[in-house]
Amino acid sequence: MLEMECSLENEAIERILVWPYNRRIAILSNYESVKQLLQAFLISKFAKCSNENIYLIDYSGKFRFEILSGLLSQKNLENIIYLENLISELKGFSLHIHNPSEKDADIVSEIKNVNVKYIVITDIKPSKALKGIKGFFKVYCRKRKGKIYELKTFADKVLISVSGCEIEDAFKVLPKYLLKALNILKEAAAEYGSYTTKDAITIVSARMGISRNFARKILTDLASYGFIEINRGYIIV
Repeated sequence: MLEMECSLENEAIERILVWPYNRRIAILSNYESVKQLLQAFLISKFAKCSNENIYLIDYSGKFRFEILSGLLSQKNLENIIYLENLISELKGFSLHIHNPSEKDADIVSEIKNVNVKYIVITDIKPSKALKGIKGFFKVYCRKRKGKIYELKTFADKVLISVSGCEIEDAFKVLPKYLLKALNILKEAAAEYGSYTTKDAITIVSARMGISRNFARKILTDLASYGFIEINRGYIIV
């Protein structure tokens, strides 16, 4: 089955896209480089699981095609077709549209007669091109701290780490002391329920054997990265 063959091989991305059930996806962000990498990442995974044509339309002229060269073999690259505009009755595996808002592209009309399994649109936030269009699963991308970015939908969010052409689950690159503190906070939430920032500082300080000032800095860093939230003096893990 297609769903079994076409794995994205990235737990965080599969989770936020509710993969493979969403076949029309819009990734919206004003961070151009990350937006391009997410589009290239999906193109590369699609190219590896299908021999059908994959189409890419870049309305902004900004898409760096060398990203794909870093992710795919020459054989896989041969299935990718670059178009300046959408042609009628297009058939293939997937269609990828980048920054349609920059040319005021009429997406509704353009995709009406397209025969592909997946459509992925990457655009600015908010997207003029997607205004009024239905059926697209929208994912919003924003920068948190350093190389950490947040991908958020109406129902969920994940944190990813972006470095070069690599996209990883942010938990994999989190410094060990921050990961340890985060696990302590999760355990405390399971044990005590909700607790205040002051309580969190006391818990982290005691269980890690560190000063309260350092524990406070850890909470600030975890909040900056997006791993926890501080809301009205309470910690949300």
